[in-house]
Amino acid sequence: MKKMMKLSLVAAITLTATCASADTLADAFANSTVKGEIKSQYFQKEKEFGANAKSSIWTNGGNLSLTTGSFYGLKAGVTFQTGHVASIDDDAANYNGDMDASGSVMSEAYLAYTLANTTVKAGRQYISTPLVAGSGSRMFKQSFEGIVLVNTDLPNTTLVAAYVDKFQGRTDGNGNAPEFEQVQDGAYTVYAKNTSIENLELQAQYAQIKTLVDNDIKAIYVEADYNLDNITLAGQVYSTDDGSTTNSDGALYGIKAVGNIAGITATAAYTTSDDEADVVYGLGDGADYSFTASPINGGNYSKDTDSYLVGLGYKFDMGLGLDASYTNWDTNGGTSTSETNVTASYAFNKNLSSKIMYSTYDNDTSLTGYDYRSRVYVSYKF
Repeated sequence: MKKMMKLSLVAAITLTATCASADTLADAFANSTVKGEIKSQYFQKEKEFGANAKSSIWTNGGNLSLTTGSFYGLKAGVTFQTGHVASIDDDAANYNGDMDASGSVMSEAYLAYTLANTTVKAGRQYISTPLVAGSGSRMFKQSFEGIVLVNTDLPNTTLVAAYVDKFQGRTDGNGNAPEFEQVQDGAYTVYAKNTSIENLELQAQYAQIKTLVDNDIKAIYVEADYNLDNITLAGQVYSTDDGSTTNSDGALYGIKAVGNIAGITATAAYTTSDDEADVVYGLGDGADYSFTASPINGGNYSKDTDSYLVGLGYKFDMGLGLDASYTNWDTNGGTSTSETNVTASYAFNKNLSSKIMYSTYDNDTSLTGYDYRSRVYVSYKF
């Protein structure tokens, strides 16, 4: 597998180097697409009590992607990401694992081949499925290294099979850009999405991480979404095995309703997990698909947890959007935590946009009181 990855990178470099000497390859590169983003992010966290009560970080950077045109079904792609910390005040090391990163990384470098309705992509790449997904909410978007096969031969059906053996996170934990690191002994997944029934979308996925000690981590995800006029009703199920020798099976069940009336979007969701084991939600922070995942803290996959979320949103014609939500998690019959979030977004034009998020996070059994968390995003895409 490692040799295959190296060959895919060599092939991409070779393809680039030879484009000037072959007219057909030159045509493929003449039809290349280039896109990118310049962005700035500011995060702040403040506790009501305790030492190191306030921390903040401001980072700037962006990404640049090039995808060639098709050469007899063959394409190549590459994406570079860069980020640089402008200022940081973080004695509590809150941002070591997700924001404190200065440097650059080649997050995508792949070859893709399409024949009829089947595409195979090998190399470094972004992946987005319920159980395997990289998050793009920080300066560095998470990426994977592996092989992904997508087929759409069946009507209204998308089938995906993938194997990944490396993962690129958000930082290296030491103030530098993230590196690609081994995923245990590799992981594989199969995924299917079907829309054959009118207004109904079905998704199902299986993923397995091959651990180095042969206690494999396994997860199954199923979701159904039904669109009824201005209301969408959805249900989800996680069934997981964390690989431990006892009490390894976890499960989470969720329901959600989303309605849109006169431009106002209302959301109500509820999830519950059994009391045997924590749920394994997937590989990559983008695999946080719980219906009660809050805007900043995400989902709670602990065993014996009941959660609910309510939210309202409105999009104005001028490009302004306002959203508010409240999420509560009750774990083990006693520990209650909640997040109250307000988000304002504004699109200056099709390229330039901004978003401000503010949340209070309350743990009613903690002596540290409230956490206040805010984030500011500015993005220019081209």
